[in-house]
Amino acid sequence: MADNLPSDPSPHVKNPHIDDFVIAHGFDVGGALLHQGAYSPDTAWTWKSYALADARARRSLETDESLPEVVRETFLSSGDQYQISYEDGWLFGELPDLQHEHYGDPRELGYFRFAFNDKLFISGRRHPLQSVDDVRQAIGRGKVKPAAPIALFNAIFRRFLELLKAEIAKLSETLNSIEDHIVGENWQGERERLVPVRRQIVVFHRYLTAATSLFRHIDHADRRALPEDLDDLIEALSRRAATLHAEGDQLQQRARLLQDELLAKLTDQSNQFLYVLSVMTAVLLPSTVISGLFGMNTGGLPLAASEHGFWIVAFVALAISALVYLLVRKIGGSRN
Repeated sequence: MADNLPSDPSPHVKNPHIDDFVIAHGFDVGGALLHQGAYSPDTAWTWKSYALADARARRSLETDESLPEVVRETFLSSGDQYQISYEDGWLFGELPDLQHEHYGDPRELGYFRFAFNDKLFISGRRHPLQSVDDVRQAIGRGKVKPAAPIALFNAIFRRFLELLKAEIAKLSETLNSIEDHIVGENWQGERERLVPVRRQIVVFHRYLTAATSLFRHIDHADRRALPEDLDDLIEALSRRAATLHAEGDQLQQRARLLQDELLAKLTDQSNQFLYVLSVMTAVLLPSTVISGLFGMNTGGLPLAASEHGFWIVAFVALAISALVYLLVRKIGGSRN
């Protein structure tokens, strides 16, 4: 089963003991991908990628005694939950990633499960993930040469932040367009554009909040236990995530302000419609009352025998309506 993209010419060789549900990559000390296999004499470290939707992959992980129990539990857990921990030389957990653009909505949530020590990197996913596959293809083309598992983890998560930053930039451009229309006169259709943008900003902000909190937590909780290079990496990734989180905060505030401005315009438009309706109701009310009185089938109605009765009543009704209209305009002008 492919890792995260359709099959491509990226070099990877499967060990005879590794089935279709896992792909293994071997790297030399310089981080170059070994074409001759994951377990050649020149292999300095190995990357195994599991398709967790396959029951065979889960059985393989479950029976792999070389992995610590906490690592196996992380990969085999049925639910998805952001987490990151360090124990017995292994950094492991579950971090956010974007779904692959060819297999789902690239703006939707994905979960990347990982574990690594100094010789082995294990990754797993239920759905194809964009960041993992981008790094895999870059390794296959020789553009990325991770010299150790920690370098691979750094490349994958940095790629996730780059993708998220690009999506945030697109959302910012959309907000700029919506803002121009709201400030101008052509704002009537902008509510339909703003709602999905706000939703996407909230989702991305949630990703960044989770990642920033996780890195900050492990940096404070396990600082003494972490190796120096791993501690430096987590601190650097935490700063990058925090910076992007601040950009997401600003974008969220902009979207909220635009929504408030749009709601204010909609309210003003509704008030204008209600004002026009109120004026029409007030102007037509005298005519309605007079026509109701003269329409009753009772005796003794005034002007019933006069040949000019209709015109007299019509003139009185119009005069009263005009007076009411002027009065309503005066009251409305004084309030404004």
